Parts: sequence; structure tokens; C-alpha cells
Amino acid sequence: MKDGLTLWRERLSVYWNEAIRYLRLIGNSGFLFTVYFLIIIGSYYYSLFLDWLPADFPAIWVYVLVFGHLLTRSGVRTFVKPGDLVFLLPYESQLSSYFRACKWYSYAIQSAFVLIAFVLLSPLYMNYSSHAGPIIYIIGMLMIVKGWNVLTSFEEQRFQHAIERHSHFALRGVINVAFIYLLFSGADLFLMIALLALMAILYFFYFAKIASKQTIKWEHLLDVERGMVTFFYRIANAFTDVPQLKNKVRERRYLQWFLHSIKPSPSVYHYLFTRTFLRANDYAGIYIRLVVILAIILAVLPSGWLQLATMLLFMHMITTQLSTIWYHYDTSLWVDLYPIEQSVKRHALTQLCFRLLLGATAVQVLVLLLTSEWLITIIALLIGVFYSYMGSHTLIHRRRKS
Repeated sequence: MKDGLTLWRERLSVYWNEAIRYLRLIGNSGFLFTVYFLIIIGSYYYSLFLDWLPADFPAIWVYVLVFGHLLTRSGVRTFVKPGDLVFLLPYESQLSSYFRACKWYSYAIQSAFVLIAFVLLSPLYMNYSSHAGPIIYIIGMLMIVKGWNVLTSFEEQRFQHAIERHSHFALRGVINVAFIYLLFSGADLFLMIALLALMAILYFFYFAKIASKQTIKWEHLLDVERGMVTFFYRIANAFTDVPQLKNKVRERRYLQWFLHSIKPSPSVYHYLFTRTFLRANDYAGIYIRLVVILAIILAVLPSGWLQLATMLLFMHMITTQLSTIWYHYDTSLWVDLYPIEQSVKRHALTQLCFRLLLGATAVQVLVLLLTSEWLITIIALLIGVFYSYMGSHTLIHRRRKS
């Protein structure tokens, strides 16, 4: 049996060696250009948005929503593997250094996201909440509470039933919301110290007791680890084929009307790809989120060419996501037994993508009809229809690997 810290370092090295390869592929795909474009546009309109806000804008609720979410969601990356349920289970008492390293690693990564969020909200803070105290004081308090959340979140994983974990998650959420509200409202320092002391007491006299009475639930840790890894693989899968990505099926009865609309199917792939979009992985979820986010952005942006450029950018992102459906059954032997030519499969993907892009165009045109000028709305309609055809008939197939 290896030392726990040595084992953790080996698994961390293996994970990041693989992750860096995918990050390089994402960086070489043109995605960074999209990010730069959004940052430039966002920074310009962010300043305009701050100037537009009224003097009595309740900025404190923005902090409560953002930091309440970031602090409460404090899952711990354990790098647990399926074989650990057999081989590491007898050595659980000797893995304290392993799990301690996992907590420090998760704390460092998640603290970086909290810091990034604060940097993004710092202009809002300077305009509306500078009375709360110096920036270094605010960041220090957030880092302390983040550490408390990581420690308590790990101990929550020892509960057997999900309802117990969810109730403790909700308890942490209430405490975090109260802390953030007091912090950004400029509460007295002694009150904040008293709240931190209450958190410490709660950890040492309650959560630490859980650790002494409950064993580690390896099956749950494995499920959490799979979810975290799958999240990264789904992002990478939009840019390259990820063999490690395992399919996850959701029923989604509320979207069955879309499947019924294609019956009788012109071919088996029309039905197969449509059902894949609705139920497998997160294709439908990503599509809906992109459409909703685009609608919100178009409603906020001033009427003009920037709305058209943003719409075209998101349409391209939707096409990129839909292109991965082509590879969904590459590892399935039974699909290869269908006596169907590749041209039929290509046509099925084309039709599905065309209908989905037209649906996205219809939603955005409706938003522009309510919030923008007639000329911009008409141009957006023409661009949307044109891109829907070109994206589904040409661009989506260029992304396929030979």
C-alpha cells in the first residue's frame, strides 16, 4: 500500500496530463477567440450597464446570489476510481493524508473561482458597497468561509441517504446567505467574528462528530467524482471526440412532442438522432440553455449590429454542440448492423440540425420583435434562416472527422 499523499499526487498528475491535452485542443479550435470577443463586448457594455443602474440599486442581493452559490457548492474532488471500492476500502483509516490533500486541492480551485467572481463584481462593489470595508477584508472573509464549506461538505458525504445530505446542504446555504448579507451590508466586525466562531463551533462539535461516527461512503464519492469528470468531458466533447465520456440517459417526457412530430420517420436515423438529442447526455439541456442565454443577451443589448453578431456567434455554438451527435453511436456495434448508407445518416443529422436552428431563430426573432428595431429584426430573420440552412447542410458536416 502506497502512502496516501503519494497516491494522491499520482492521480492528480494522471488527471491533469489528460486534461491539458483536451485544453490544448479546445484552445486550438478557435474557442479562445470567441471568449476574447465576448470579454471585449461584455466589458464595454458592463460599464454602460453600471452607469445605467439607479443610485439605490440593491447590489447586495447580487452578492448574495453569486457568492451564496459559489460558497455553498463546495464539492471535494477525490479522484476516486471504481477499484477503490475493493482495494482501498480496507485502508480507509490510513488515507487521512489522501483526503486532506483532496480538501486543499478543492479549496484552492474553488477559491480561485470565488476570487474571479469578486474581480468581475468589483466595479459594482466600488459603486454601491464600498462602505462594507476594504477589498482585502472582504476577500479574506470569503476565503475563510469557503474553507469552512469545503470541510463541512466533505463530512456531509458520509451520510447514507440523499435527503440527509440535501438537508445539510440547505443548512449551509442559509448560513452562507446570512453571512454574505451581513458582510456586504457593512456589519460590525465583532458580529462577523461571532458568526465565524459559530461556524467553527458547528464544525468541531457537530460535523467532526459525524466523521468519528460515520464511515466514508465510497459509492457516493465515486458518483460525485464521475459527475465532476463528466462535466469536463462534455465541454471537451464539443471540440474533439472523448472516448471516456459515458452516456447518461434521461427520460424527459415533456419533450416527447418533438419526437412524435417526426413520425413516421423517414429513416431509422431520423428517429434515433432525435431521441438521442432529447434523452442522451445533455444535448437538449445545452441547446435550451444556449437559446435562453442568447434571448436574454439580445433583450439587454441595444438595438444594432452587435445583436446580429452575437446571434450569429451563438448559432455557431449551437451547431458545434449538435455536431457531436454524429459520433454518439460510434462505439455501438448494433447500430453498425443497420443496412443503411452513410448518406442517410448524414441527411438525418442535417434535418435535425436544420429544425433546431430554425427553432432557435424563431425564438430570437420574437425577442428582437419585442425589444429591437424592425430593420434589425428582419435582418436577424434573414441571417438566422440562411445560417440554419448553411449550418445544417454544410458547416456541421465539416466538423466531422474523416
